[in-house]
Amino acid sequence: MKKKLSNKDLQILLPVHNEGNFILKLLSKIKKTLDKLVKFEFIIVEDGSTDSTQTILKQNLLKFKYILLSQRKRLGYSQALTKGMKKASSNYLLIMDSDGQCDSKDIIKLWKKRNKADIVAGNRVNRKDYMYRKFFSNACYLIYKILFNVPLRDPSFGFSLMNKKVYRNMRLKKNMCPVGFFWEFNAIALKKKFTFLEVNVNHKKRASGKTKIYHLLDLPKIAMQHLIGLLIVKFTRY
Repeated sequence: MKKKLSNKDLQILLPVHNEGNFILKLLSKIKKTLDKLVKFEFIIVEDGSTDSTQTILKQNLLKFKYILLSQRKRLGYSQALTKGMKKASSNYLLIMDSDGQCDSKDIIKLWKKRNKADIVAGNRVNRKDYMYRKFFSNACYLIYKILFNVPLRDPSFGFSLMNKKVYRNMRLKKNMCPVGFFWEFNAIALKKKFTFLEVNVNHKKRASGKTKIYHLLDLPKIAMQHLIGLLIVKFTRY
């Protein structure tokens, strides 16, 4: 039988906004997947939800034993993750999205590779997104590779395991890419000379609702924000 690790060896950071219909299912799936292999703890950043999310999380605090950070005013994806990282104290931190697009079983794939690199990132296989999202992401990727040459095929995906050395040195202060946290995070990590490993993972459609960020009409504005932000990162010393 494998020896269980201490509670502080793995924390799972989940940014949550209006996921009242799915969040308990996600927590249950992760718990079922990891309970017999790893002792872990959730860090949940509830980011100004307007549905039942806040109430559900507060009611189930004892059942799942998570650190809950909640606020009325929405911070946005990047700031929410930055806030959650400040609360982390474990040897390893896993950041994953809470909308059901990540397969909880793939956490084990990343965990088994934790000693192979500072950052173990998921690479979406058969990406389940709208065509315009894929086109936008591919276009950004080409520019991104020219600017940074980060050794990842899927550098924007919110499914990443990192050691303490990384997240203690990667608490982004300015959030140059407000809705593109991992574009910025991985670029700065490369400049800080952290090592990367990528693992193929499953990708699913959202469990409920529609995307709250990447609407078609918003893409030009988001693209410009990201380009300016990444250029600043490119020419900033870290």
